[in-house]
Amino acid sequence: MSDPQLFSKQRKIKKALSLMNAYKAVFLTPAGQVVLADLAVKCRMLTPVTDVSGGTVSAFFDGKRAAFLDILKMTACDERRLIDLLQQAERTIDE
Repeated sequence: MSDPQLFSKQRKIKKALSLMNAYKAVFLTPAGQVVLADLAVKCRMLTPVTDVSGGTVSAFFDGKRAAFLDILKMTACDERRLIDLLQQAERTIDE
């Protein structure tokens, strides 16, 4: 690998790490956890995304869910945190 390619790869890695840290700075705060719980409900994490009215609606709901899962991935959400987050979202639905 030539030097320009190596530097380009290093810049991409640095940019990806910076972006991941930005996600963590936003979503791993107490306020961020409240937002994630709200998004879990709005992105239909606790309800089926399949909608009998048509594939377009199902695809829309699936896209919302995918965006939420992307946030979780970027914050390196572990299983325990995910369970806590979904339980918090479920309590929000029940209120």
